[in-house]
Amino acid sequence: MLLKIICLVEDTPKDPLMGEHGLSLYIESDIRILFDMGQSRLFAENARRLGVDLRDVDVAVISHGHYDHGGGLRYFLEINDSADVLLGEGAFTPRYAVNGGWRFIGLEEIHDDRIKFISKTESFPGFTVIRDFRDLFEKPAGNRALFECLNGEPVPDSFSDELAIVIEDEGHLNLITGCSHNGILNIVSKAYDIFHKPVDLLVGGFHLEGPSEGVASRLGEFVRGPVYTGHCTSEEARLSLAEGPVNVNPLQTGTEIIT
Repeated sequence: MLLKIICLVEDTPKDPLMGEHGLSLYIESDIRILFDMGQSRLFAENARRLGVDLRDVDVAVISHGHYDHGGGLRYFLEINDSADVLLGEGAFTPRYAVNGGWRFIGLEEIHDDRIKFISKTESFPGFTVIRDFRDLFEKPAGNRALFECLNGEPVPDSFSDELAIVIEDEGHLNLITGCSHNGILNIVSKAYDIFHKPVDLLVGGFHLEGPSEGVASRLGEFVRGPVYTGHCTSEEARLSLAEGPVNVNPLQTGTEIIT
């Protein structure tokens, strides 16, 4: 089975495409998956330029309830009239960032019969959604400025809605994640525990801002590479990860990965 991943949106633009602070990945294997949708309709405009027909997407997944990953939901529902959209339970909980004041960073709540909420790790035809990550390793420091509103009160965001997906291809594990707010090591170790083998391809954002020697040294325990990361992984963090045992590559708008 051929696995193809095309980055429709990431912070770094590549001509003739446009970039924005966000992430959207088109994945083609036995089925066609749209993973995240950026913050606007830009993912759809880039898809058109790249020859990706979003009307053919079989299922969509939104990794967590932040505007830069699910802001394009309304546009996707207009473009595609058949695919279900999977979100973690609680993805529409109001979210805020505190950096010089309260700033809403959540999702517009949309009611549609095709929106399905995932409450546990669950297998679907062609892929597995994983969630409920344990706190075995430290979570990103950037989480400290992120809050959710529960019962009208702001509390530190638990990111209990966060989803990642695993596509198993002839015994190989391909793990796709959004921002890894639960910690990339917690996410890859969860995949390892479920499938009892390391990840062969890891793609997504890791929410790391600076030197990440601790993550780099442990990533090789669960991942045999390659790794493609961007969006919320800073350039400094990516270069730091690249000094570890895993083959780390930049993820940019227009990046195409074929295995």
